[in-house]
Amino acid sequence: MIITRLPITFNRNIIVITLEIIIFEAHKMKRKIKIRIADPAGNITIIVLDHVPQSKYQEVASQLFEMKEFKAEQVGFRCGPTQMEMSGLEFCGNASRSFALMIAKEHHINGDATEIINMSGCNEKLTVEVNTNTNYTKIKMPMPKSVLMISDSPLDYLNGNYLIDLGGIVHVVLKDIKPGRECFNAIKSYIYDNYDPPALGVMFYDSSNDTLMPIVYVKDVNTTYNEGSCGSGTTATAIALSAEKSDGEFCYLLKQPAGEISSTVERANNQLIAVYIEGPVKLTEEIEVEVDY
Repeated sequence: MIITRLPITFNRNIIVITLEIIIFEAHKMKRKIKIRIADPAGNITIIVLDHVPQSKYQEVASQLFEMKEFKAEQVGFRCGPTQMEMSGLEFCGNASRSFALMIAKEHHINGDATEIINMSGCNEKLTVEVNTNTNYTKIKMPMPKSVLMISDSPLDYLNGNYLIDLGGIVHVVLKDIKPGRECFNAIKSYIYDNYDPPALGVMFYDSSNDTLMPIVYVKDVNTTYNEGSCGSGTTATAIALSAEKSDGEFCYLLKQPAGEISSTVERANNQLIAVYIEGPVKLTEEIEVEVDY
């Protein structure tokens, strides 16, 4: 505990200020918390198991990101038996898959199970099929709030591409444009001039080999990562690729920098009716770390 002391006088205002500084510093202390590391196709996710106040998410997540041995791209906080919130309160499909598998393993389920979870950035319950022996997971993703073909952007290369709003994150699916931070930052400026999403992903899709390069920005924690993979970005890309197709079931295997994610889109009556993503998840045992908040 660090206490900043002001000169003691009989001035009532100075005494009050001194007490406020002592209380503030006294409540900030080192704490041990338990975490697990999930690896859904290389999108390394730290799941914090102990309760952390939502107001401290950014502070704790920043310290966990600095623990380079974990190579984390995102942090989620368990806030109930089947509920998790990401550090920026965004939505994350990969974290949802990982969390569901963790719950099934906690329940000592052997083999197939279906878990119902809640995730930040999504107002509906999510259904995740898991297998605790193979660590395979399949999630029915939330339906997009909107699917828009961009047509009026001052960035010419954006026009004709799709903007998919999943509620807790907005994705731009950019077809056959070279990935890079300069391009990403230009798109980010355009999006935040017109929208205010909790998170933004730009999915650089190469149609020649079905590869995806995800770059994701999370507003509240002010982080930008070239991600190993992106579950919601895979969803958005599959929606964009099937947007002009007729009714049916359309399957995509998207190769990403650190792994592959499969997505299936179902369309009927010329409308999107369901989207799934699936793939294996690696999950560590509990790890104890020390953070300061």
